[in-house]
Amino acid sequence: LQKIKPLLPPDIREPQVIKISDATAPAMTLAVFPKKTSHYNLSMVRELADNAIKETLLRLPYVANVEVFGGYHREVEILVDPNKVHRYGLNLTDIIAAVRHENLNIPNGFMINRHHQYLIKTAGQYFAIDRLGNIAIGKGGGMTIHLKDVAVIKRGVRERTAAYHGNGKSSIALNILRVYGGNTLKTINSVKKFLPALEKQYPGLAFEITDTQERIINLSINNMMGALRDAIILTVLIIFLFLGDFRGALITAISIPFTYVMTFALMWAFGISFNIVTLTAVIIAVGMLVDDAIVIIENIERHVLELKKPVRRAVVEGTLEVIAADFNGTATTIMVLIPILLIGGYVQTILKPFASVLIIALISSFFVSVTVIPLLAPFFLGGRRYRIELWMNGLSDSFVRPIQAFFVGLLKMGLRHRFLFLFIGGAAFVASMIQMKTTIGRDLMPPMDTGIVKVAFETENNRSLEASEKILFRIESKLKELPGVFSISSTLGSEPGVISFGSGKSPQEGMITVNMVDRFHRKKSIWEIEAEIRKKAQEIEGLKYLHAYDFGATPLSTILAPVDVMLSGPDPMILDQLANEVFMRLTTVPGFTSLSRTWDRNKTEIQLVIDPLKARYYGMDPFIISQQVGIALRGAPASIFRIPNEDGMTMRVRYPYADRSELGRLNQMYITTPKRELIPLKLMAHFQKERVQSLITHRNLFNVVNIRATGQLPRLPFCKAGLRKF
Repeated sequence: LQKIKPLLPPDIREPQVIKISDATAPAMTLAVFPKKTSHYNLSMVRELADNAIKETLLRLPYVANVEVFGGYHREVEILVDPNKVHRYGLNLTDIIAAVRHENLNIPNGFMINRHHQYLIKTAGQYFAIDRLGNIAIGKGGGMTIHLKDVAVIKRGVRERTAAYHGNGKSSIALNILRVYGGNTLKTINSVKKFLPALEKQYPGLAFEITDTQERIINLSINNMMGALRDAIILTVLIIFLFLGDFRGALITAISIPFTYVMTFALMWAFGISFNIVTLTAVIIAVGMLVDDAIVIIENIERHVLELKKPVRRAVVEGTLEVIAADFNGTATTIMVLIPILLIGGYVQTILKPFASVLIIALISSFFVSVTVIPLLAPFFLGGRRYRIELWMNGLSDSFVRPIQAFFVGLLKMGLRHRFLFLFIGGAAFVASMIQMKTTIGRDLMPPMDTGIVKVAFETENNRSLEASEKILFRIESKLKELPGVFSISSTLGSEPGVISFGSGKSPQEGMITVNMVDRFHRKKSIWEIEAEIRKKAQEIEGLKYLHAYDFGATPLSTILAPVDVMLSGPDPMILDQLANEVFMRLTTVPGFTSLSRTWDRNKTEIQLVIDPLKARYYGMDPFIISQQVGIALRGAPASIFRIPNEDGMTMRVRYPYADRSELGRLNQMYITTPKRELIPLKLMAHFQKERVQSLITHRNLFNVVNIRATGQLPRLPFCKAGLRKF
């Protein structure tokens, strides 16, 4: 990057290299907006959010960073009247230079003598906006021309490229980021605990949590812990029913906590955290953990009851007799899991923690079965059996014996008719393989109704942020009509350097996160709600596309689209034609609910066409003309207005809105020649409209266009067959 930086245009923003990790996703999003009774506006809220509020939140434990989003950056606007400035023979460049050279502090050096040392500094910085008008910008008619003579100076906001809505209200958003490898819930709880103090400190502001990972994490963890509890209870119950031994079942039940304590300790030692994947492994391990314990207990009981050995001798000899077989069984299961640790790709990322926890649990189970079980056995086994134990043993026999009889009878029948059974088994195997072929690839993982829906949309090209924001308000009003919705977090566009809210988006692109109550408290699933959202979106004019998809339900919810067709080549015109053809063909594939393209050629661009001969006649060139038009349109930062203990505000020089918002007015603007002559722009150039790409994307130095499809996907084999036809 450093090597190519000298080759880049001088007026672009500084290139950034940012590391993306799981900590980039915000732990929670806070929406801040002024209360109806307060004197604040959104630009004042943005100033507070960028400075005092952000700094306060950064001091909280477990908070690594706070990113602010939503536009309304405050700046000092110096709106130059073109007629007045030209009357004095000046231009915008003169004003920028005057402001830049006067509003500054310059250290001149140290004055050192035998006794003292002093820093001498030129103090010319302004700390009051109303005094900026006194800056001298030139002379005319024997008088000094001041900035206030040709310009209006006021506090304003930078032209917005982004907007944020919290629960349908225009707001400033703060994304709270956790430390890399940190605990998300601790970060969220730290901020939530501090929120009442923050609200008390700023009584004129409202703070709302519009999005958070807390709910989905707690929902998942609570469900998994409930499943773990039920799994342990059912496992002990089944052991008791089939063994018919209350004491053996009790020893097995006691061994489970020992095994889990050892498992959790090893997980902590290897840095494995609790999440949905690892807790799933812990639940599955419940049934596997008791296998080793049952083998040891059954053999010890055989030595006690059948071989009539003393309890302590039966414990030692019974354990030694099966320890090798017990170890081999555990090792065999572990060997099956080891390839999953090395499978590579996405599957390894998901299943490596799963397999690792299972391996740790199996090793722990073996050690508990050959240590804890033999130590507990002498205290529980042997001795007189009580009446309730004999009654329970009879109950177990009445439950188990019919099952034993069924399988023994089935085995005898199989031995008498071996070839018939082999034929039936082979036919069932082939039939299952045929059925499996139609289901492989249908889902990477089974879907889950998390109660979170993402809505990605784009408005028509050339719509301003304000026009796109009106469409966003309409979408949000439709979403509020859905039952069960309790929070909506919406972003529109993007801001430079702000990654957690999404980067590289135009003011026409938006993303909405819809949080709903859990599935037990609403009638419709999120997939039914997604279909309803897409149906309601058809009533809104100005949308190019709208995707509604579930979030956090499957791995597919973390990618841009389930199907992404990428076309690349050197000629964007040909790419556009091919993309149109692919788009039309994808509309015929069943199961897709919405399609979109990364770019098209429907964006209108106004090009300034300069006549080189006419420009040279006036001593001008395209660069000088383009530079003056650019300053008039977008403005140029002249200096920074410093605010103690806060970020400074850019002082931007430009024409007023009325003089730069219409082609007719721009065509009449004057260009200053090197001889200080004023020449109308229309004498040297003209404006023309052209259709261009709405976005430029490259891959391996080639132009790239992506056609993306979302919705109820067809089965993968059929989808592949359809794509091969393209």
